[in-house]
Amino acid sequence: MSADPAAVEQRLPPAIGSGLTVGILAAVFLAAAASFAYALTSDPGRIDFAMLTVTFLFLMGVSQGGIVFCAIMRLVGAQWSKPFYRLAEICTLSFAPFALLVFVLLFVFWREDLFYWLSYTPEQREEEHLSSWLSIDWLLIRNLFSLVLFYAVSIVYALKALKPDLSANTGASAATDHDRLEKELYVMSPFVILAFGLCSTLFAWDFGMMLIAHWHSTVFPIFFSFGNLFAATAALMFLVAVLGRSEVTGSLFGPDQIRCLGMLVTGFTVLWLYFFWAQFFVVWFGNLPRETDALWPQMYGHYAPYYWTMMFGCFFVPFAALIFAWVKRSAAAMIVLAVGINVGIWMHKYLTVVPVFSPDDTPFNSLFDIVLAVGLVAGYVAAFLLLAKRWPIYSYWEISRKPVQEH
Repeated sequence: MSADPAAVEQRLPPAIGSGLTVGILAAVFLAAAASFAYALTSDPGRIDFAMLTVTFLFLMGVSQGGIVFCAIMRLVGAQWSKPFYRLAEICTLSFAPFALLVFVLLFVFWREDLFYWLSYTPEQREEEHLSSWLSIDWLLIRNLFSLVLFYAVSIVYALKALKPDLSANTGASAATDHDRLEKELYVMSPFVILAFGLCSTLFAWDFGMMLIAHWHSTVFPIFFSFGNLFAATAALMFLVAVLGRSEVTGSLFGPDQIRCLGMLVTGFTVLWLYFFWAQFFVVWFGNLPRETDALWPQMYGHYAPYYWTMMFGCFFVPFAALIFAWVKRSAAAMIVLAVGINVGIWMHKYLTVVPVFSPDDTPFNSLFDIVLAVGLVAGYVAAFLLLAKRWPIYSYWEISRKPVQEH
């Protein structure tokens, strides 16, 4: 059932995952890192980073969407969303070291392939009237800057929200002014959203250029960023599955949380199609060969099954299902839809990166690349479980507070 603010008590976090689970995940991550190091020393030219790049972009986008969800919900005063806050914030912070590390590795070892559109001589740059902004050095600077900025703001934001619950669990006597803290989080929320927008926009432009070199699109970054938030919001249903809804785990996820999140996902489904159509319509109506030559093979060629998997996962199936009210009230049904939405967003990242390098690629056809991608996922989940074990998994002080209008 829904959490009653008056009945919520501060408690230590219930166990999420065993030490054995974390150990296995850490071992998988270390094995993938060792395989990568071995490949670099033996034959670095044969390393395939395609699946790692796709998985990196997907995990980074979805994990960043967690804390953005919190910022949006705090701004609009959505009381139902409070049980999601802490775990959504942990989702974001857990990926911070992997975001910086993997981006640097991709830049160092695969930049000639990933960012081929920057390979111009000074004479060609002058002839094409290319800005110095479109250089490999500036690409590294701007993306590292955006990552550091986003995660720095996110860490400050999350730790500020965490402080009252940590003090309560450790028995600290220092009193916290909850009214003041709530206002500070409210003021910081737009900066979290702006930092996310900057980071997603820069990554969307730089990786979107792979599909069409020097592509002039103001819609693609919005579509890219919103897709990340869409997948992250849907993925919050997995938290309901992980924690359960029984008194044994002390879960605060009830029918209200499932129903309201279902309504939000319904709106996001329609918005995702709107941004997709805004991007697609310009290409289709303009019928410019430079742009359609990259799009039509995805829709009707070798990559058509993956393209339509994206469309069905992100729009057709969730839109048809969420028309029915019982779907939005069912945790099981919502989890199935969340899986489909996240598969669809993963496919979007795949279609942005992979077709550039191969006209007939098949996912998961390179064992080594699969090992790297699986290792990244394992490392991220292990980091998430470790943080979830050390911190209270609910923002108890926020859940216990009544809406502002009732003060």
